[in-house]
Amino acid sequence: MVGVPGTCQHLRSPGTGSCNSHSWPHNTLPAPQTPAKSRQPRRLLQSSAVSQLSLVDVTAKQQDKLLAGDRATSARHCSTSYSFSSEDCAACGRPLSGKALQWWSKLDRHSQQHKHLRLRQCSPMAQSTATSAGSAGHKRKASNTVQAGKQADSGSKLLRDSDIPSITDNDNDQPPEAGIVSEAPVSHVQAPPGNGTTGKASASASGSAATYASPRTVLFPAKEQGNIKDSWQTLMRWSKVFKKDQNGVHVLDKTEKVVVFGGGSFGTAMGVALARQRSTLNVALLLRDAYVCRDINSTHTNTRYLPDLTLPQNITATTSMAEAIAGARFAIHALPVQHSRAFLTAIKDLLPDDVPIISVSKGLEVGTGKMMSELIVDVFGRKHPAVFISGPSFAKEVMTLQPTGVVAASKDPQLAREVQQLFASPYMRVNTTTDVTGVEICGALKNVLAIAAGIVEGLDLGHNAMAALVAQGCAEIRWLAEKMGAKPSTVSGLSGLGDIMLTCYGSLSRNRTVGVRLGAGESLHDIMSSSRQVAEGVSTAGVVVTLARKYRVSLPVLTAVAQVLNGHLNAKEAVYEIMNLPQIEER
Repeated sequence: MVGVPGTCQHLRSPGTGSCNSHSWPHNTLPAPQTPAKSRQPRRLLQSSAVSQLSLVDVTAKQQDKLLAGDRATSARHCSTSYSFSSEDCAACGRPLSGKALQWWSKLDRHSQQHKHLRLRQCSPMAQSTATSAGSAGHKRKASNTVQAGKQADSGSKLLRDSDIPSITDNDNDQPPEAGIVSEAPVSHVQAPPGNGTTGKASASASGSAATYASPRTVLFPAKEQGNIKDSWQTLMRWSKVFKKDQNGVHVLDKTEKVVVFGGGSFGTAMGVALARQRSTLNVALLLRDAYVCRDINSTHTNTRYLPDLTLPQNITATTSMAEAIAGARFAIHALPVQHSRAFLTAIKDLLPDDVPIISVSKGLEVGTGKMMSELIVDVFGRKHPAVFISGPSFAKEVMTLQPTGVVAASKDPQLAREVQQLFASPYMRVNTTTDVTGVEICGALKNVLAIAAGIVEGLDLGHNAMAALVAQGCAEIRWLAEKMGAKPSTVSGLSGLGDIMLTCYGSLSRNRTVGVRLGAGESLHDIMSSSRQVAEGVSTAGVVVTLARKYRVSLPVLTAVAQVLNGHLNAKEAVYEIMNLPQIEER
C-alpha cells in the first residue's frame, strides 16, 4: 500500500494495484487518495531530504493526459519513492530500469507544469534507512539519500500535509526561480506518532529551535531543462551522422612521409602532431643546425627549442634538402617569413608540383608587404597547391596534447579538407575556409598587437588599460583586413580573435614578451640579441603602416608600436599620446 512504514515497494509497477501479491494491471493510474480540499500549492522545501512525487499527487485529469501505453509498459518500480534528483529508488536503492525511468520522466515533466503540484519529502530517518536497506544483489545504492541520526526501525513513510512546515505569506503557486535557493531556517519535522524513534527525534530537536536546510540549486525551469537536453541530444545525433557520411579513404592511409621545413618550436610541434597520428608515418625535419639534427636522431629531443619534451620514434632529422623531400606527400613550411624567399628559391627545383605546401608561418615580408600565399607564387612563378594554417596554438601545448583549435585556409576546398583529416585528432580541431587573405592578415597583425599588449603589461597599467588596448587593436585589424578583402567571420573566428586573445594574454607568446621587456625599459637591441626565437611582430610592424597608408586606414595602436620599435617614441610616451587622441564615435 502507499506509504506503509518500513516497506519497500520496488516490485510495484505504476500500472499495478499492489506490491508482489494481488497485483493486477490497470489501464489507468490509481485515483488520488487524498481529498481534493487538502491539496496545497507547490512548495520548495529547503531540507537535506529528497523531494519526492507520489501518485496520489497526480489528479485524475492529469493521469488521463499520460499515454496509456507508457503506463501499461512501465517497468516495475516503487510507485511512491521516485526522486526528482536521482535515477534510483529512494526506498531500496535499486537503479531504475529504462522503461520505468522513461515513465517517471514523463510524469515528472507533466506534473511540474501543473500549478497545484504538491511536493513531498522523506524524513531524515527514512532516508537513513533507505541508505542501509540495499542487499548484496543491488548494484548501487541511492545517490541522493541523506545520512542522519540512528539507523533504527524508522520506516520510509512519506510525509503528509500535516508534517510539512508552514510556509510564509511570500510563498506562491509559481515554480521557484532559477538560481541558488539560500539557506533558511525550517521547523524540525518530527516522526509521525507510533514510530519507535519519535522520542529520539524529539530529543535531537530539543537543543535547537530550528535546523538549516542545505541550499538547493534550481538552475533552470523544467521546460528549459528539457530544451537543453533535447538540444544536446540533437547535436550528438548530428555528430554521428556527419562522421558516418565522412567514412571513406582517409588521407593518412595514402601518406607515407611528410617533410617539415624548419626545426623551430612550432615546426617541431606540428611534426609531432602528425607523428602521433600513425606510428608508421615518417616525419622528416629539415634543419640547418647539424648538432640539433644529431640530437633529434640520437636522443629524440630538440635540445635547442624543446629540451624537456621527448619526440616520437618516427621523427627523424636531416640537413639534406633532397633527402628530406624525397617521397614526401606533404611539405610543412615552418620557417620565419623573412627567410622564406631564399629557402623556397633553393628548393624550387626539388619540390614536385603535386606536393602541397602547408604553411604555418605568420607575418608579412619586409620590403614587399607580401603574405606567404603571394610569396610562394612569386618565387615558383606559378600557382602551387598550398594550405595556410593559423589559430591559437602554442607549440608547447600542442606537444603536451592540450586541446587546440586551428583553421586551414586554401583556395582549393578539397585540399583544405585533406589537411583537416591529416591533423584532426581528439586533441586538435581543424576548421576549413577559403578566406586565405583573412587568415594570413590576422595571423600577421596579431603579432604587432601582442607587442602593444606586452608594453601595457610591462608598464603595469592594469586590466582596464589592457582590455581597452586589445579591443582597439582588434578593431584596427578588422578595418585593414576587410579593406584587403577578408571576411568578417574570419576576423571574429579562431584565426582572428582566437589567435589575438592567445597572443596578447598568453605568457608563452614571444611577441608579448618583447613588449613586456620594452615596457620595463629594456632596449630593443638587447631584447633581440638575447632571444633565441624570432618575434615576427617586430619586422611586421613597419609593413603594417605601409599597408594602412595603401588602403587609407588609420591604425593608431599598431602605428604607435612601429614608432616605439623604430626608437622615435618610448613606451610611456606612446601610451600618453594614444590616450589623448580626440574622443570619437565607436565604429
